[in-house]
Amino acid sequence: MKKSLWVLALLLTAVLLLLAGLPYYLGIKAEQSLQEQQALLAKTSFLQVEQHDYQRGWFSSTETTVVRFKPSFLASVQKQLPDNIQTILREPITLVSHVRHGLFAGSLKPVRAQVDTELRFSPEADKILMRFFGQQKPATLHNTIYLSGSGNMTLEIPAFDYEELSGIKLAWQGLQSQMDYSAGFSSYDTHTTNPGLRMILADKGEAAYTGLDIRTHTQDGNNQIALGNSRLQLKQLSLQWHEGVSYDLKLNELVNLLTDLQIGAFINPNGSVPPSKIVLDELSFATDMSEDGQWINSQGQFGFAKLHYGNDVYGPLEIKASAEHLDAASLLALKHKLTELASQNLDETALQDAIVQAARTEGLGLFTQNPLIKLETFRFQMPEGLVDVHGQVRFNGLTADDMQHANSMLRKTEATMDLSVPQKLLEELAVRQARNIFTVDESAGGEEALIDINNTIRLMVSSTIKTMQQDGYLNVDNNGAVSTQINIHQNELTLNGKKFAAESEPEWEPEAASAPAAATSASAASATP
Repeated sequence: MKKSLWVLALLLTAVLLLLAGLPYYLGIKAEQSLQEQQALLAKTSFLQVEQHDYQRGWFSSTETTVVRFKPSFLASVQKQLPDNIQTILREPITLVSHVRHGLFAGSLKPVRAQVDTELRFSPEADKILMRFFGQQKPATLHNTIYLSGSGNMTLEIPAFDYEELSGIKLAWQGLQSQMDYSAGFSSYDTHTTNPGLRMILADKGEAAYTGLDIRTHTQDGNNQIALGNSRLQLKQLSLQWHEGVSYDLKLNELVNLLTDLQIGAFINPNGSVPPSKIVLDELSFATDMSEDGQWINSQGQFGFAKLHYGNDVYGPLEIKASAEHLDAASLLALKHKLTELASQNLDETALQDAIVQAARTEGLGLFTQNPLIKLETFRFQMPEGLVDVHGQVRFNGLTADDMQHANSMLRKTEATMDLSVPQKLLEELAVRQARNIFTVDESAGGEEALIDINNTIRLMVSSTIKTMQQDGYLNVDNNGAVSTQINIHQNELTLNGKKFAAESEPEWEPEAASAPAAATSASAASATP
């Protein structure tokens, strides 16, 4: 009997020692999990860790981390942000995490630890945040670390209403975000929701959106490139402006950036958008990135249900595109280079030149490893009709030297593109571009002269389409849809299966041109005494 009591006492003592020591052991394991979280934080492209300290106790611990937004991140975004937001982003943020470790810390489900993180801001940033959130905490962060090392993290940003005497108003409806992560953060899933935001910019206009929903899945790849998928959905976006907005798009510079071709400024649209309102319904954007050995395959989708602009209604829009057989090493090198360039605060021209050079050096393998670019779907319902385009482009055997010469690139480029565009849209595009070139004096006819020019441009486009249809380069159906198939193979262009030959310019005949001049000279000579 006494022996049994001794055994029972020893077992009870062992259990008590185990229960007493378990919180300390789980505290060690919780610290390991938080160290993995710190490593992930240090890898982000927009944050840098300036200070980290961990004070471990028996039943609870305290972790203090000071982070700051990287200069490269600020250089790329701060010009588009209000001064108050810039101030907040420039100041350090202190994360104080209160860690409770124990088998049943804070819940009946066995865990390593429960972590509540407090965000502390500098006095300058705190003063600005109080204007928006008042006495509310700007953000609350909670992390549950399970026994396996996996866990769940939640972030909440409360709603607020803000108003200035100038007439600026903000109605923010709050944000909730949740992350489920595996041990070591080798993969994680996030889900973020925000009911909406409304901004009234005094008498300038207003902007609002509702129903923001973002889901992502991220996992480690074998090529140091994060893989996974994401999906963003927005129920509605509306923009309204009360004054005309001028625009001047340098499309020729974009073409030069991508192709190294100088085409002049003919395609540059410019003008002024009159006061109006835009309402966009059911916007969606999705991406998917995977790997196959040393190759990266990426897909993207974009679309919306309806776009209301003034009295016109556009949509639905559906775009699906993909890039296959991308060299992972080159993609990673180009990513690092672009991050480096963002931190150098270059002017627009210098940055453009640096990006082109990076594509030809760090990103060279993206072009020389036979990539395939697909536009699987582009369907856009417009007031003039349906635009329907799909096709693909492949580079075969490109070399570094080919990248310096457009003709060499074309010889190793294979492309197929099927397209169908409303004739009315082509005419309207030509008319709008012509308005950027021609100016009409009020004394020379004013609006009537402009109408004549518009009608002339439409007739020119219609005549060109009819001629190309007769020559077999394209088709026109009964609904006025112009369609063709464009093929580029071995430096040869075909339209609708027929080799395209541009009409040559009329030859200059010196004999014919010199005859009148010779006659004039002879007459002048005979008239001289």
